Amino acid sequence: MEGPYRDLGHGFARLSGAEGLRRSPRGIRSVEDALLELLRNSRDAKARNVYVASSLKARRYRTLVVIDDGRGLPETHKRLIFDPGTTTRHLNPVSYDDDDTARNDGARPGEGGDLHHHGAGLSLYHIKNAAILAEVLSASSPTAMKVVFDTRVLPEKSLQSASRPSKTNLLATLAKFARQTAPQAPRLYQASPARILARLLEDRIIPRDGGGGDTGRLREAARGLGLEVSLRTVQRVVAGEIPAADEVVVAGVGSGEDGGARSVATRRNGSGGPILSLRTEDLAQITAVLRMAAGSSYLDLAGLEIEKRPGEVILRASIYEPEEEYG
Repeated sequence: MEGPYRDLGHGFARLSGAEGLRRSPRGIRSVEDALLELLRNSRDAKARNVYVASSLKARRYRTLVVIDDGRGLPETHKRLIFDPGTTTRHLNPVSYDDDDTARNDGARPGEGGDLHHHGAGLSLYHIKNAAILAEVLSASSPTAMKVVFDTRVLPEKSLQSASRPSKTNLLATLAKFARQTAPQAPRLYQASPARILARLLEDRIIPRDGGGGDTGRLREAARGLGLEVSLRTVQRVVAGEIPAADEVVVAGVGSGEDGGARSVATRRNGSGGPILSLRTEDLAQITAVLRMAAGSSYLDLAGLEIEKRPGEVILRASIYEPEEEYG
């Protein structure tokens, strides 16, 4: 008689029969669902750091590259983990309660919500079916997985807003994961491929060759982990022109309108990013707008100072109350 699972070696098993059906996880309904499951796989692998590089092409094709320093997997299992029912949790399953789904179903968290099991591979089968590409690029030291979704087929929640057609909800997804796994959550980073590359260099996940670095070899190492960056971008990373991705943390917990806990995600140690160049005409228009705003409060503008930092612009306007009265 067939048992509840088949041993695949190296701690992996394939659930079968009634047990496989009972512990089959829910399907993937959005890009955010897929990211959440990938993060959980990294945590199951005992990762201390998880790096998520995201990019969007043609406002349609979302690429996620998840890199972690967990225990990895054997080369022989790189494709096997995408098979249905494959898991490392066959003897010690983990169940997660999706609070958002519980509220949508009219139930309190933990009571009638969407409880689903998890273990390396249980959700990867569904992710592969929902993606146009899903592959393990590096099995260990570090582990890197790349998935590409067509958001017209698998929607991205925030893309439903016409006012923000190119923004994502990925940062909030990382905050949700941190809340679910606290206080054992790994350190999380999410940014563009270039900023993730800078972070991997800073954390010595990717070594710098000979100190100065062979940018060609460095680019190949990055692409081997799924980070598609140009040679010029690598040069800018090495020169320090592109800041490393900041750690994503849950900055605060407040009470939402529904009475539940709401987490707000921020990036630690500043935002980073490019430096904005302002022309003389731009400064004149900004000054005119500020002078108009001051005039509405019976004030005037004495001067304007602009400080440009990576990823932000700081305006300091000196205002005063004129001697003459306004009629």
